[in-house]
Amino acid sequence: MPSAFAERPPRWLIPLLGSLVAFGPLSIDMYLPALPAMGLELQATQGQMQHTLGAFFAGFCIGMLLYGPLSDWLGRKKLLLSGMLLFVIASVLCTQVTNVEQLVVLRALQAFGSGAAVVMARAIARDVYRTEDLPRVLSLMTLVTMAAPLLAPLLGGALLVVFDWQAIFMLLAVVGCISGLIVLWILPETLKKQSENSGNILKAFRNYGVLVKDKEAMGIIATLAFSFAGMFAFISGSPFVYISYFQVPAQYYGLLFGCNIIGMIAVLLLNVRMLKVYSLPRLLMIQSSAQVLFGLLLLFFHQQSLSVLVILVVLFMSLVNAIGTNSLSLLLQQRGQHAGSASALAISLQFGAGALASLAVSWLQDDTPFAMTLVMAVCAALGWIGQRMSVSRLRSKVHQI
Repeated sequence: MPSAFAERPPRWLIPLLGSLVAFGPLSIDMYLPALPAMGLELQATQGQMQHTLGAFFAGFCIGMLLYGPLSDWLGRKKLLLSGMLLFVIASVLCTQVTNVEQLVVLRALQAFGSGAAVVMARAIARDVYRTEDLPRVLSLMTLVTMAAPLLAPLLGGALLVVFDWQAIFMLLAVVGCISGLIVLWILPETLKKQSENSGNILKAFRNYGVLVKDKEAMGIIATLAFSFAGMFAFISGSPFVYISYFQVPAQYYGLLFGCNIIGMIAVLLLNVRMLKVYSLPRLLMIQSSAQVLFGLLLLFFHQQSLSVLVILVVLFMSLVNAIGTNSLSLLLQQRGQHAGSASALAISLQFGAGALASLAVSWLQDDTPFAMTLVMAVCAALGWIGQRMSVSRLRSKVHQI
């Protein structure tokens, strides 16, 4: 059993934490190219298959809300290993399903387990690294997170060329096993003085109540959450829009999906420069307004050519990470005294909104791009409303960066 790090953290820790952060996007995105084929084998409609995404987002959201406070009480490593064990078991069972209802339940359990990896990775980084090192460490972890949705659909599509869709879930189980064994063998418990944290679980849940009543904080979280939900409306609908409606081969779906990640990286790099000129509220107004515009254009041109749709989707999706990063930064600036609870609540509501957006796409599904583009446009509009609600209360407290 490894002991806590005596000196500075080892070099292998950041790649390990980055791989844990990647569990979420890997689990979400790797099976997207297989959705149409899975639907045929399980005799499920497009809407029913999209319920598997909604179940994943819901399980992910609930898991993160619980894991944060519990890890302050029980320690990081125990919850991390238990979550990864649940992830592996659920992934293996997904290969044995005979109907879509079973898959929905198992995807929710898989998400609940992977939520531990995502939450614990950030908590461990906060435990181990100095405050001045955290921005660099979290940035490296974010790069891994962005690489995962770029590579996962490509890998999923490649597996489908040779194997059946069950191979995707077996690969996820193998990745979970390897990561879990590495954590067991070399990662120490990083939470110090656990006995002094026994009351934190109650305090954390009280902080959630304080934040929910805070209109400024909830306006910022709404901006972040609904922009994120627009992305998951795309994730839910795009396999059927691209593969079924526009007849894109499944192995090329990942390439179109990857265009969005490239756009996100480009806008994030531009965002760093724009922060030197604009305040966070001002920049968020520009970005959320642009996303509304692209959402409306998507809705208006949803039955145009594939190239038009892809371009508008990339423009819309490119803004998601910049809006999310800026919103979370503003939230932590304004509510630093509740930083842990604020982060957990914001990330959980992100995935809660993602779950609702995914369900909305499945409910409205009419075998055209209409449902996907409508939900994306509505999410962008709700995010813009949240931004306007928060900025009206923050003008006196704007922090120029």
